[in-house]
Amino acid sequence: MREPKPFSPIPFFFSILLLSLGYALFSYFRPFPTTESEWEFLANVKSATEEGGLVSAREPLAFWFVVTWKKIFGSNYIPSFIALAGFFYSSFLHLFLLLLRNFEWKRNHYFVVYLAAFLPFSYGFPTSYFTETLCLVFLLLVFLTFRLEKMSDLLIFPTFTLLAFFSSFIMFYLGFTFFVIFTGIRGSRKAAQKTSVFYKKKNVPFLFLLGYLAFFVISLVYFSYSNFFGQASVSYLFKTWYQTSLVILLPMVTIGIGHILLKTEKELNTITASVVLGLAILTSIYFIFRDLKASGVEPWETQTKNLTKSFGQALILKSDPIYLPKEFSFALYFQTGTKTKYLKETNLSDKSFLYVEGIWNQDIQLVQKSGLFRKSNRSIGIVPLSEDDVLIQKTTSDRIKNEKNLNFIFKKVDEAWSNVPTKRPFDEYTASLQKKFGYLSFY
Repeated sequence: MREPKPFSPIPFFFSILLLSLGYALFSYFRPFPTTESEWEFLANVKSATEEGGLVSAREPLAFWFVVTWKKIFGSNYIPSFIALAGFFYSSFLHLFLLLLRNFEWKRNHYFVVYLAAFLPFSYGFPTSYFTETLCLVFLLLVFLTFRLEKMSDLLIFPTFTLLAFFSSFIMFYLGFTFFVIFTGIRGSRKAAQKTSVFYKKKNVPFLFLLGYLAFFVISLVYFSYSNFFGQASVSYLFKTWYQTSLVILLPMVTIGIGHILLKTEKELNTITASVVLGLAILTSIYFIFRDLKASGVEPWETQTKNLTKSFGQALILKSDPIYLPKEFSFALYFQTGTKTKYLKETNLSDKSFLYVEGIWNQDIQLVQKSGLFRKSNRSIGIVPLSEDDVLIQKTTSDRIKNEKNLNFIFKKVDEAWSNVPTKRPFDEYTASLQKKFGYLSFY
């Protein structure tokens, strides 16, 4: 049987760059940004560049990469973000297939990677989960380089491990656990095969695996007890992992199935199969753009315009604390540079404004006719942002609290206040981490 040809790194790296470029061009022509995490990332990059700090509780390494890229190439925020997102996503997909096949790649192996990058349900992963993508790249490098056979390995392993840890703690927590389980099982099997005539050796890899799993369970108990991540922590962690897996598992499964089929079916390594894969990629891109064109709406555009207008009319002072939903807060900062709050403070100022949904114009008119306020909008402390979204001041909500005919409005305000999140221990952790990277924390 003929030995497989060795892996060639030059086409591999060229393919990473080619897919990075293709993904960047693809992203420039789709609606962007559209998700909370995309707005959050752009807001943090802008804040880090212009003010030397971050506006949310996220690990700073990913933002450092984008800020550095932007400074080197002089590009704007969105192109810098998309370019690096495409590069790390391309690197992740290529490294994952390399983990499965570490010898010669044929033409259709690259086509399978390209198809996985442009699947309808997963194309937004690198921008919506940029920090997680960066962490996965470093974790795959840990998988690929873990040998501990040379002195240099003692430097490479901890370096990639720390980079993954500082990229995304939650993703690292899951991904590194898989790495320990995988290497622990493999190492314990090898250790079990080695026998000694004089004494029974301890299976060190197996003992290490048991120790780590015990640590994993204890840490889950601690996170739950301390509510480290909020929302009862363990349920928050598994919910986050589940949501991330829904998006990233499909490309990984596509690559895995493609690897198996290309290994077992010789007919799939022909030029005809390459043409079919190329058409499948183009078809997938077509359906993505068709769906985006039908549903693509600029988020928060109306609210941002009306809030900016209210500043000009002095309906709201820029010194007044404004509590907004996280996505709106990040979008407003990125578009206008206006800082607002999305975490509830212990002592609420009476001048604080809160974003409340479900308040219509007729409800505002009802408040005006109640006799509790003057007729001007400024005096009643309610500023409309859209058809049924308003900013309402705390003093206003306190005044209408005991009015029976306005009680339904107060209930909506009270519910909105209860939905404003408070700071978590994880927020304090990220603030200390940001400080070590030289960034301030604006949250």
